[in-house]
Amino acid sequence: MPRRVVASGRSCLECRRRKIKCDRSLPCAYCIRTRIECTYPPRPADKEAVSSDQSPLLARVERLEGILQSLQSDLAQVRHRLPISSDNFQEQEGDHVGSVSLLYTLTVLKAVASHPPRSFDRRLGHSFPFHLGPSLPLGPLHPSHLVISTIWQTYLDVVDPVLKLFHVPTVQRHVFSLIRGQPVLNPPTECLMFAIYYSTVVAMSAAECQSEFHEDRTTLLSRYRMGVEHALLKANFLNSMDMMVLQAFSLYLICGRRDEYRPDVCALIGVAIGTAMKIGLHSDGAATGLPPFEVEMRRRLWWQICTLDVRTAEDHGLEPSIMESAFTTKLPSNVNDASLDPYMSELPQAQPGRTEMLFSLARFEVSRFARRVVFSDRFCTSNSYPILNEAQKCKAIDRFREHIEQQYLAYCDKGVPLDCVTAAITRLILVKLKLAVCKPLRDRKPVPPGRSNYGKVCEDVLHHASRLRHYERGTRWVWLFQTYVEWDALAYLLLELCLAPSWDPSRTAWKEADEVYHHWNNDPDIGRDRRWRHIEELRAQALTVRERLQSPNSPNSPERSDLHATVVADGPVHNTGIPQVSSSTKNTEECSSLVSAIQRAECNLSIEQASPMCGLTSVGAETAAAPLAPNAISSSSAELPGRGTACEWSAELFEQYWQVAEPGQRNSGWWP
Repeated sequence: MPRRVVASGRSCLECRRRKIKCDRSLPCAYCIRTRIECTYPPRPADKEAVSSDQSPLLARVERLEGILQSLQSDLAQVRHRLPISSDNFQEQEGDHVGSVSLLYTLTVLKAVASHPPRSFDRRLGHSFPFHLGPSLPLGPLHPSHLVISTIWQTYLDVVDPVLKLFHVPTVQRHVFSLIRGQPVLNPPTECLMFAIYYSTVVAMSAAECQSEFHEDRTTLLSRYRMGVEHALLKANFLNSMDMMVLQAFSLYLICGRRDEYRPDVCALIGVAIGTAMKIGLHSDGAATGLPPFEVEMRRRLWWQICTLDVRTAEDHGLEPSIMESAFTTKLPSNVNDASLDPYMSELPQAQPGRTEMLFSLARFEVSRFARRVVFSDRFCTSNSYPILNEAQKCKAIDRFREHIEQQYLAYCDKGVPLDCVTAAITRLILVKLKLAVCKPLRDRKPVPPGRSNYGKVCEDVLHHASRLRHYERGTRWVWLFQTYVEWDALAYLLLELCLAPSWDPSRTAWKEADEVYHHWNNDPDIGRDRRWRHIEELRAQALTVRERLQSPNSPNSPERSDLHATVVADGPVHNTGIPQVSSSTKNTEECSSLVSAIQRAECNLSIEQASPMCGLTSVGAETAAAPLAPNAISSSSAELPGRGTACEWSAELFEQYWQVAEPGQRNSGWWP
């Protein structure tokens, strides 16, 4: 049978490796003589289909493929000469050489590089746990022993203090075994190791990844995401009753919210809850006679899943899946890991004070309390919670804040950065809870912007959230709440700047709105959320109003020199977000300023103002009938940034606000 001639000028990979002349047939004469599979490099036309920015990576992968294919051919020849079975050979090849597994891994990585994921949300049915392709060998995806050591230390410094999920000394034994070069013992342990790799990289910045691992953060995330997903499939996580597998899966879901190609948490949280209930985590282990150590680990894992359930429901405008009557699991004990041992006969007595569990316990209690005040009356009825109006909810939040202050925050040391972050985040979240309770709704009695303290509190929330993000000594721990966009506060403040503009030099609303806007505008993912378009529209209208007021023809405008002075006075915050003080008192005063200012913001939102400040007008007849604030711009259509009358323009602005803030939208509102 005549052989097909390959295009002139191309040699097969084996002849290239041997540096011998190839007759460019398929198969070529040399490969026929040596009984080697003849493979040619991709044609130029195939390479042109790959984007130019990926071609260097693909070229390197192709070179490695050529080398490994040649090695595979050599191993195939050895295989025919050795008196061993096919199965044994494959086992030895995988364990001791690993070239074929690595070849397969490189082939998969090449396919990923050639066809990167295009869907931001990665809907169920198009992502994990479906359509991942054939099972992937996980050995090549593990980092080196030195990198594992670095990852583990970073996990202990950055992730574990704010996400207590397991007993560190127990897991550390598995980590040290890997560092010493011992193989992974079982699939559950491998799942947890990849989840640790993945969560650590998620919590790190791109610069830190480059500095520590000399690789791009995107590349590391892709590798470890692939590793944890395939490890979970290998462990059959959909049917597994192993608690370590559920720990890995929960860690993956919690931390994956900061990943561009994140898992579909809204769809997969049900799997985590169902598995937890199959294992029995919803029933407190102490009542069933389980060992004390297991009781404590089950409590930690259950409450992490409960908190994720509340956070996911609030993020998507839904109700939590877990019902109050469905579980009896108590909160974990306020003890350090060093006080726990797998063989202990009884749990140590929990003492009030600062422990490794303080941040997580405060987070658990806030999420449990939020179930009673931020969701619908129907949800409260189903869970036998009392139905409260806004004033009652505000009082409940005040009482809860006193409990959190006495139980946890009173023990925080202002000189310790993690304690400072714990107190600042918890107090800020309580203010946001009150904002969520008092948020304007369409069907309330109209109160125009500028006539309540709600806008001022929104301004304070943006200010202190920004300061917390830029608190340099605590930056490593705020990654967990950096997925939160201050949608409601930013939208309302921009609406107020449109309808109740003010050029009072003491007013900092523009500075806070601009700083938060530019922070999130630099996030490459923010444009994928449809709410950002409405934020940009509100800001564009507010800028137009400011320009009209700045104009010398406007009766409300200040002199240009006054405007310049205002802008200078309200310039951007320093990089640290905290006033400069002497080095001897800097640490304590940084924390005190950060925390006490948040407490003042909450005081601005008094209980008596809860009902009236929630009364923004509906976009309908009420909007058209409602007057603008006294210092709003002229009602002449020629003076308006938009078209139509002042009422029509204000109705359009309110509609932009509702598109961001109204229930039913994906609404990241109060807790990371």
